[in-house]
Amino acid sequence: CSTDRTNDILRDWHLKDARFRPTFFTSRQGKPGIINQLAVVAGQAPATGSVFIITDASVLLLPDTVTELVRPLAQDPSVGVVDATMIQVGGQAAGIGAAESRYIHREVRVKRAESRRWGAMIGPFGGCWAIRAAAYTPVPENFLVDDFFLCMAAYEKGYLGLSSDRAVVREAVGQHLRDEFRRKVRISSGNWQNLVRFRRLWWPPAKSPLAFAFFSHKVLRWWTPFFLLIGGSCVLGLLLTLGNHWATIPFALLLIIPGVLVLTDLALAALGVHCSPLRALRYFLAMNLALLVGFYFYLTGIQSNVWQPSKRH
Repeated sequence: CSTDRTNDILRDWHLKDARFRPTFFTSRQGKPGIINQLAVVAGQAPATGSVFIITDASVLLLPDTVTELVRPLAQDPSVGVVDATMIQVGGQAAGIGAAESRYIHREVRVKRAESRRWGAMIGPFGGCWAIRAAAYTPVPENFLVDDFFLCMAAYEKGYLGLSSDRAVVREAVGQHLRDEFRRKVRISSGNWQNLVRFRRLWWPPAKSPLAFAFFSHKVLRWWTPFFLLIGGSCVLGLLLTLGNHWATIPFALLLIIPGVLVLTDLALAALGVHCSPLRALRYFLAMNLALLVGFYFYLTGIQSNVWQPSKRH
């Protein structure tokens, strides 16, 4: 449901080269529903070795990105999913861009290590990646995180997943906490959908390398806000039930220090001063709060997988 000249440009390209076949949609249906339909349009023909490249509109591919995404699939029939290396650009100290860039950089390194060690990176980054047509499983209705679902479904079919350091893409990093908070809430809700759907892949965590990677990389992170709440509740329980005065100090510190630091960061930001450690703390707290909010939306029921994209420049 494009509102600019995108469709006109695509039609022009189709007139120049008939191999280029755009498919237009007149209503917003959410990315998972769209790619399910595109998979049917493209024709799932495993015998031909077809490959789907799934990418976001905000991602810029290099001239050899597609070649490098397909290369591992052509070389090894056991590989079903290949992720590109995401390079975030435009991070600024004024917003959360620097903190988001550091997080994404670490995430890419972890996924690459998983793929090299076990052939099981825990989900592609989502911005640009490749999947065999034979490994494609239609995304269920109202599922929010399509790339993670498709990757795990490919693992269920016995395929491996790799993170390529030669397939490189660039994307402008999110700068605004409000936009990224909304995006993380959506992802969190989708994470819980996938956590339940693929529970046999991660439990028990020691049954396979895939289970260990899934549990240690994703499940523990999704549970982090609950661990924080449990820890705070235990300290409060010592204070209330036992009258333990030693518990008063850490409980007060748990409540006061993060709040004071966040307020300090907000005050400094208003003055044009940006402190990286303070901004990282605010980013960490906001993202864990987003995990909690996303869990609430998951419990109350997800009615639609249509969302408003984050603003990226």
